[in-house]
Amino acid sequence: MEDYQHVHNFHYDEQQRRKIQNPEQILQDIGIREGMSFVDLGCNDGFFTIPAAKIIGNTGRVYGLDINQQAIDSLKNKLQSINYKNYQLKCAKAEEMVFNDGIADIVFLGTVLHDFMDPLKVLSNAKKLLKNKGILVNLDWQKKDTKLGPPLEIRFSAKYAANLIEQADFKIKSTANLSKLYYLIIAE
Repeated sequence: MEDYQHVHNFHYDEQQRRKIQNPEQILQDIGIREGMSFVDLGCNDGFFTIPAAKIIGNTGRVYGLDINQQAIDSLKNKLQSINYKNYQLKCAKAEEMVFNDGIADIVFLGTVLHDFMDPLKVLSNAKKLLKNKGILVNLDWQKKDTKLGPPLEIRFSAKYAANLIEQADFKIKSTANLSKLYYLIIAE
């Protein structure tokens, strides 16, 4: 495996992705609201980060982390284009870096947990990021062979992902199948 975050050749086209995922609805369903702080680990160029920034407004704060500097630069430009100013972006490995402890109401992993070199370390870092009563949200691909998405062999089943999340000292609040393609795990 190569030493970078996205280890497969699958890449999203945002318009195509919006046909199968509605980021605004997903964020609303997990309880994001104005004034919250939201950390997007493996944020890419902001498919979930931008809608989160719009929902939480300038009284909230958005944090984005990705290993791809071009994605971080693109996200920064997008945030600036909507005049959103309350953000912090970093290009780094989630296994090695944590923003400040206790900053997040929500730590979000959007179809990326299977991509990290050490997912348990990423989850442990996510735990440190959360405020008291904060939540971890893991949205990921079902472990089924589909036309879209990463190769089946690197996908995590919901059961496997939940086990990893529990190993990182989280308590699972809910697990749901969002569609034939995705599941969603919420933990505290």
